Amino acid sequence: MLRLVLKQTLAHRGRLLLTFAAITLGVTFVVGTLVLTDTSREVFDDQFCDASTEVDIVIRDAVAFDAAMGIEVERDPLNSRLAAHTATLPGVSRAIPVVKGTGLLIADGEAIVPAGPSMLTSWTGVDGFTLRDGHAPEQLDEVVIDAATATAHDITLGDTVRVQADSEADLRVVGLVGFGDADGLPDTTVALTSLATAQRLLRLGDGISQISVIAADGTATSEVADRLRAELGTDVDVAASQDTAAASAAAAKSQLGFITGALLALAGAALVIGAFLIANTFSVLVTQRTRELAVMRAAGATGRQVMTSILGEAAVLGIAGAVAGTGAGLVAATGLRALLDAAGATVPDGPTVLSARTLVVALAVGVVVTLIAAFGAARRAARVSPVMAMREGALGTAGGRGRIRAGVGLTLTAAGVAALSVGGATESMPALGAGTAALVAGLVALAPVVAPAVVHLIGRGLSAVTGRSVPAGLAREAARRAPRRTGATVMALALSLALVVFVSVVGASVRAALQSGFDEAITAELVVESARGEMLGGLEPATREKIEELDEVGTVSPLRFGHWKDSGATRALTALDPATIDDVTHVDMVEGSLTDLSDGRDGVVITERQAVERGRDVGDRLAMTFARTGTVQVPVVGLIDDDDAKALSTDYLVSLASYRDWFTERVDATLLVRPSSGTTLDQAQTALEDALEGMPTVEVRDQASAAEARTASLDGILTLITAVLMLTVLIAMLGITNTLALSIIERTRELGLLRAVGMTRRQLRTMIRTESLLIAVAGLLVGTTVGVATSALFVRAIAQGGDLHLQIPTTGLALVAAAALVVGIVGGLAPARRAARLEVLTAIHEQ
Repeated sequence: MLRLVLKQTLAHRGRLLLTFAAITLGVTFVVGTLVLTDTSREVFDDQFCDASTEVDIVIRDAVAFDAAMGIEVERDPLNSRLAAHTATLPGVSRAIPVVKGTGLLIADGEAIVPAGPSMLTSWTGVDGFTLRDGHAPEQLDEVVIDAATATAHDITLGDTVRVQADSEADLRVVGLVGFGDADGLPDTTVALTSLATAQRLLRLGDGISQISVIAADGTATSEVADRLRAELGTDVDVAASQDTAAASAAAAKSQLGFITGALLALAGAALVIGAFLIANTFSVLVTQRTRELAVMRAAGATGRQVMTSILGEAAVLGIAGAVAGTGAGLVAATGLRALLDAAGATVPDGPTVLSARTLVVALAVGVVVTLIAAFGAARRAARVSPVMAMREGALGTAGGRGRIRAGVGLTLTAAGVAALSVGGATESMPALGAGTAALVAGLVALAPVVAPAVVHLIGRGLSAVTGRSVPAGLAREAARRAPRRTGATVMALALSLALVVFVSVVGASVRAALQSGFDEAITAELVVESARGEMLGGLEPATREKIEELDEVGTVSPLRFGHWKDSGATRALTALDPATIDDVTHVDMVEGSLTDLSDGRDGVVITERQAVERGRDVGDRLAMTFARTGTVQVPVVGLIDDDDAKALSTDYLVSLASYRDWFTERVDATLLVRPSSGTTLDQAQTALEDALEGMPTVEVRDQASAAEARTASLDGILTLITAVLMLTVLIAMLGITNTLALSIIERTRELGLLRAVGMTRRQLRTMIRTESLLIAVAGLLVGTTVGVATSALFVRAIAQGGDLHLQIPTTGLALVAAAALVVGIVGGLAPARRAARLEVLTAIHEQ
C-alpha cells in the first residue's frame, strides 16, 4: 500500500504542485512566527540570566507585584547605607550598591535612539558586562559604553558623549564593553558610570536601585537569603538572582504574547483558505481517477483500502509541504521581523532558534490540515461500488447527501445570523464571535448551491452590459455544472477578502473615533510628547520645567499613565493636574467634576460604563492594588463620559498628587500646552522647539499632528495585518489557478469538441479567463458583504454604546476590489494558455 501511495503521488505531482505550494505557504507562516518568538524569548532569557551570573542575591524595595503589561514596575530607591550594613551580615562576601535608570546617549550633537531602551547603570563588574577595551569608569566625568553602539556610531576611546537622564552631563569614553559573547544588548544602548555619577544623573541623592549580593564561598544561597529576609524585614524584597532574572525575562517576554497570538491567528486563516484548495484538488483528482479506482476495487481492494490510499497521498503531500514550509519559515522569520519593525513592534534579534516543538507543530499542521481537507473526497471514493465506479463521472454527490448538506448549511447560517443579531443588540463580543463562526460555516456548507448561483447571476449581468458572447455563456455554464468545485474556490477567495475588508473597516472606524475624540475633548493648541512612544511616558521632569519658564506659554498640564491590579487583572489609569486640566480640555462629566480630585484627598473618576459594570456610584469605594502601596480603597468622586475619557486614554482618572503617593515613576507622558495671552500658535510652537532643542526625543506637535500620532501605532498594526492577510489572497489565487488547471484536464474532450465545431484558440482562452474572472467577482461580492456586515456589528460592540461610528474606507475597498480582479485575471492566464494549446484530435480521443 505504501509503494502504491508513493507511486500515485509521484504520478500526479504536476497536478499537486499548487496544492503543495499552498501547504508550504501556510506552514511557512506558522514556522516563521514560532521561530521569531522562540528566538526573541531565548534572547531575553540569555540577556537577564547573563546579567546575574556572578550575583547570588538581589535586594530591592518590596512591591505588591513585579510587572504589568510586560513592563517591570519602578521601585523606590534604597538607602545606600543598607548596602554597607548588608555587607557585614553572616554569609555575605560582597554587597554591591547598584543604580539603574534611563540615559540617552548623544554623540556629535546627534541623539542615539535605539529601538529598545537607553540604559544607564553604575559599574559593578559582576552584571554580565565585560571590558573589551579601556578601563572601568572611576572618575565623575567618565563613562563606558557598549562596543556595538561605539562601532555603529564611530565612537572611540577618549571621545566625549553626552548622557541625558533626569539631568545631563558630558562624559569622556574610557572603555568599551560587551555582554557575554555579544558586543552589546539587542536594540539597546548602554552607558556605565561610577555610582556617584549615576546617582547625580538620575537625581537619586544617596539612593540606590538595588543591592547585588555575592554569597561567601561554601555558603548556600538559600540560607543567606533567609538570613537577609529575617534581618532586613519586609520593607525590602530579597530574591535569588536567578529568580529575579527569570521574572524580568518573563515580563519582557509577555510583550511577545500578543504578537505571537495575532500572527498565529493569521497563519490559521491562511491554512483554512489553503484547505479549500486542497479539498478541491483531491475532489477533482478522485473524479478523474474513477476507472483507476474501479480497477482497484475489482481487483479486491476494499473501500477502506481505497480511502487509505487517497489519505496516504494527502499525508505524503502534507509531509512534503511541512518540510518545505519549515525551511522557508526560517527565512520568513526575518521578513516577519522586518514587518513588525515597520509596524513599530520591535522584537529582539539573535541566533535563530528552531526548537523540536516547532518541528512537531509544522509536521502536525501540514499533515492534519491536508488530511482533513482530503477526507471528504476520500470518503466519497470509498463509498462507491466497483460497478458504479466503472461509469464515467460516477463520483458526484448524491442528492440525499446534497440535501443534508444544504439543510446543515441553512441551519448554521440561520444560527449565525441570529447570534450576530443578538450580539449586535447586546454589544456582546462572544456572541458576535460565535455568530461569525456559525455564519462562515453555514456559507461554506451552502457554497455548492450559493456560489454557482452568484456566478451565474454575475455572468448574466456581464452579458447584459457587454452583449451576448458564446465564450462568456460557456464559462458561466461551466461554473454552474461543477458546483462543489466552484463553491470551494469562491469561498476561499471570499473568506480571504472578507478578512481584509473586516480589518480595513474596523481599523478605519477606530482610527476616526480616536482622532475625533481627541479633537473634541482636547482644547490645548500644542502637545509635547516623547517621540519614542514609551508606554508609561518618557518626558523627564526637566522638560516641564523648561516649558513653564517660557513667557510664550500660559498653561502646562501634564498627563501620566500607570498600571494597577484589579482582582488579578491589569488596568491602566491616567493621572492629571485638576488645577489646570480644565484649561486644556473640554470633557463632559456625568456626575461630579475633575476638580473634585484636588481637595487634598485621594479619589478616582471612572467612566459611566465602568460605573454600570461595577455597580459603583459617586461616594462608593473602588479597591485598587498598586505595586508601591498594595491595595487601597479609593473613593469614586466623579463619573466621566465614556467617549471623552478615551481622549485621556483610560477609564480611570486620578490626580497627580495621588499618583505620587501610589507610583514611583516621575516621568510625564504628555504635556498639554496653551499659549499665553497675546501669543500666536506659531510663536508658542517656535519657542517650545527652541527651548527643547537639546532634548532630541521630545517632540512638539500641534493639535492635528497630535491627533494623528494617536493612531500611528494602530496604523502600523493594521498595515502589518493587511500585509499578512494578502498571503491568504495569494493562496486563494493559487486555488483559482489550480481549480481551472485541473478542470481543463477533466474537460479535455469537451474542449476538443468545442475546437472541432469552430471555436478559435482566442475564444477558448477568453472562455477560461472569463470563468476565472466570474469566480473572482463572486468571491469579491460574497467577501465584501460578509466583511462589511460583520465589521459593522463589531464596531458597534467596540463602541459599547459610545461614539464610534462605522467608517467605510472607500479607497481601501477599491484596492480590495482591484486585488480581486487582478486575482481573477492572473488566476486564469496559465489555464487559458494551456487549454488553447490542446491538439483537437488528441483532445477528442482523450478518455
